Amino acid sequence: MIKNLTSHQLLLITLAAVLFLLAAFSFYLLQDPSAPLPFAPLQATRTFPPSPALIIITRPSDTAQPTRQTSYTPFATYLTSPSTAALESPTITPIQSGTITPGILTPTRSTTPVPSRTSSITTAATTTMTGTLETGAVGITGRMLRYGTPVANAVIEFKDDVAPRMSITNSSGHYWFTSQAPGTSFSLTFRQSANPQLTPVADITSLAWIEGTLPTGVNPISLPDFEVSINPNGIIFDLQAPLDGTSYYASVVSASNPIQFVWSLYSLGGSYHIELGSTGSNDPIWTSAQIASSNFMWNGSLDDGTHISQGAYWWRVAVTKNLGNYVVVIFTQPWDILFNP
Repeated sequence: MIKNLTSHQLLLITLAAVLFLLAAFSFYLLQDPSAPLPFAPLQATRTFPPSPALIIITRPSDTAQPTRQTSYTPFATYLTSPSTAALESPTITPIQSGTITPGILTPTRSTTPVPSRTSSITTAATTTMTGTLETGAVGITGRMLRYGTPVANAVIEFKDDVAPRMSITNSSGHYWFTSQAPGTSFSLTFRQSANPQLTPVADITSLAWIEGTLPTGVNPISLPDFEVSINPNGIIFDLQAPLDGTSYYASVVSASNPIQFVWSLYSLGGSYHIELGSTGSNDPIWTSAQIASSNFMWNGSLDDGTHISQGAYWWRVAVTKNLGNYVVVIFTQPWDILFNP
């Protein structure tokens, strides 16, 4: 059949074939250059789903546990809950006499700004408050101070050889009592509970008194100024440890495993003693000896020779300071302490 075609027909067929090839090549050029050639074998492809985000789960055991902080070395077993806490084995540190060095402990409790304060207690009132005297009676006067500033309208109690009586300080902080018994012992007492108008409570002594013997041949008798703040010049006299409400096992408190009481020094000086009493009673059941330092190790023995037992108690510290012929005793605010069996 091809042989019967003329040369003119063959030329037309060849031209048509060339045009077809050119059209096919142009169509290819219009496609994605990265696409495979029409005659190239297809490559197998696989679509992978996106990887999920990595989630890290922290086990409770991986979390750092807090470390119990103490402001002193614990000796007796410490309890966090009387009903659930397990008995711990305390580390016993032998206590050698004379190893405690006195020093002022920096308090952690914040205090309210106060007026300008004096650095020492004046030994005599600058003016006197007078009253009517019976025959043979002597007058007793003095001033109550706070930060060295006279305190007005404060309730104060005086006791000699007869029943205690009360007085209220005047506008200059003076009080006035009379006595028929010069030469006898007396006490002039301040109680924070009787003066709730004095705040903040943490800055006021819970209990304080001046004691001594009323001199003879003196009328009126002027007692030393009576400072009732436990923060007279910016350094507060307060308890440090055990913390308020701390619990102990009474059965493990002993001479080899004592409780360490710690407090800050009174800035005006003096010696110290500790009192411990039952909650609900103002009378101490144990009183330490007078000491010069701000630490004391207690073996659990009470004044009656028995050992501390289960119950709720309070403890506080007093500073004793000589003021001429008289003695002033000033107490911190009390803290609670609990004992389990």
